[in-house]
This record gives sequence, structure tokens and C-alpha cells, in this order.
Amino acid sequence: MFIRKLINYWISRERSGFYTFLAIVCIGSYWLGIMIGNSSPLLSWRLKLGGFLGFLALAVLFFIHRNLNSYYEFLGMFKDTDHLPQKQISFVNSFCMTVFLIAALAAILIAAFATQPLWDAISDWYSRRPRAEIVREIPVETEPYVPEPRVEHPDLQALLGQPVETPDWVKVLNNVTELAAAFITLAAIFIALRHMSNRVWTYITKPRLTDEDEKIYLKPTLDLPLEFRPGEGEDGQKKGLRYYLSYTARLRRYYKKQILKGRRQQRIGDAPPEWASPRELEQSAALDNAVLHALYEKARYSGQECTEEDWRRACSDPAAEDEAEGESA
Repeated sequence: MFIRKLINYWISRERSGFYTFLAIVCIGSYWLGIMIGNSSPLLSWRLKLGGFLGFLALAVLFFIHRNLNSYYEFLGMFKDTDHLPQKQISFVNSFCMTVFLIAALAAILIAAFATQPLWDAISDWYSRRPRAEIVREIPVETEPYVPEPRVEHPDLQALLGQPVETPDWVKVLNNVTELAAAFITLAAIFIALRHMSNRVWTYITKPRLTDEDEKIYLKPTLDLPLEFRPGEGEDGQKKGLRYYLSYTARLRRYYKKQILKGRRQQRIGDAPPEWASPRELEQSAALDNAVLHALYEKARYSGQECTEEDWRRACSDPAAEDEAEGESA
């Protein structure tokens, strides 16, 4: 029973990495035998024979395992089907696999023994190729080497006197300066790395639009369809800095911030569904502001440009004035 469970567990996965590793070991054994052929012929022959036979047995085991794994997955697709002819399928699969293994072994053996004359022919052709003759260099007569005159350096000790020992306070100051410089350097590196990591994390997690609507702003850019690019409207026209600074865009960004703030307060971390209406978004965020709702529908669906008066009406709530001023900035 234990052996059967072990076999079922083994064939339940492909195990391609395991067979690839064994194949690399067999190939390495064969090449190692080739490399040490001159120094140890007997060991070389054993390594090459072991690598070849191991690769041959590994190929058979790989094909058998792949067949059993495919058969296991095929039956798993019909595990709830009644009256499945499992034995007939098993017999047909065994017959086809046997024929395939015989043909594969024959092909591998034929290829192994047929390529030896080919390698011999290639080696013989390469050894008969003309080689470049060694050209001996003709020595060129050169002038005798004349050393440059030695320049006498002045005796600084005689000019300046005996050196004075460095005071202790100078040594202490030097050590403190080196420690401070090392600390400042490490702090600068840490701050730079922290700033870079924060910028990368902010870029990855910042809100993004996928269909120019505020209700799908939590998905990363990698999930965007190919036909969409951020910064483009539904008609495919690019909206530049002028639209970004308009009251329409500012009002939509302010509305999005209010929805995000409300959902955070409600401890809702998942993105809202794509089919959610503004009313459903406001209900999930516990946002009760009829003026903001009407102005957002005007900015989002009417096609009319919002005015400064609309912006002031949307930000008329005293609690939201600070956020509105930040959005205006």
C-alpha cells in the first residue's frame, strides 16, 4: 500500500526539474570521461559508458513518467463520470506506450552508433587542414641602454629639522572626524536607498485608472489591457496638462479621494467592482453628500466643463477645505 501511494504521488506531477538534473549529471559524466581519456583510459571508459547507459535509462523513465502523468491527469478530468471504460483506456495506453518506447530506444541506439563514424570523419578532416607556419621573429638591433642620471633629492630633515611627534588631541580629533565621516556616509546611503525603495513602492501601489473611471483605481498597470494607456480618454484622445488642471479633473480627483478615504475608514481593502455606480460607491464608503454626487455626475457623464463655482460648491464642506486646498495646489 505504501509503495502504491508513493508511486501515485510521484506520477501526480511532471517532475521535469528532477529529470533535467539527472540528464545534466549523465552528460557531465560522459564529457568528464572524454576529458580524462588520455590520463586514465579505464576510468574514462567507465564514465562514458555510465553516462551513456544512464542517459538511455533516464530517457525511458522520463517517457514512462510523462505517459503515466498524462494518463493520471486525463482520468482526473473524468473522476465524476459513471461507466468510464478505464481498463480499455489503460490497455490502449500501455500498447501505444510500448510501441513508442521500442521506437525511441531503437532511434537512440542507432543515433548513438551512427554518429561515431561521423565524429571520426570530422576529426580526420580537421587534422588534415593546413596549419599556419610558425614565423620566427628576426631580432632587431637596438641601441645599448643608457641609464638616466640619478637626481639627488634634497635632505628635508637637514632643512626642516627633526620631526615633531603628533599631539594626542590631534589623533583624537582625527579619529572622531573619521567616525563622523563614516556615519554620515552610511546615513546618506541608507536615506538614498530608503528614498529609492519608497519611490518604487509608491509607483507600484499608486492608484491607476483602467477605463478613465474612478471606480477601478486599485489595479496595477500590469493588469491594463493593451489597447488602453493611462492619460487617454475613452475616445483615444490624449488629455494633457490643460485637462489635468481643469476643474473637471480636479473635481473627479477630489471625489476619488473622498471615496478612498471613506473605504479606508470602513476598513474595505478590496477594489470596488467594475460595474459599481457612483451611488453604490458612496454607500460602500459611507459618503452622504448630495452636492458632491451631483457635481461628480456632471463632471463624469455630462460632457460639460465644470466651473470654479462648481468646485467651490463641492468643497463647501468645512471638513474638506484642507483637502481641497491641497488639491488646488
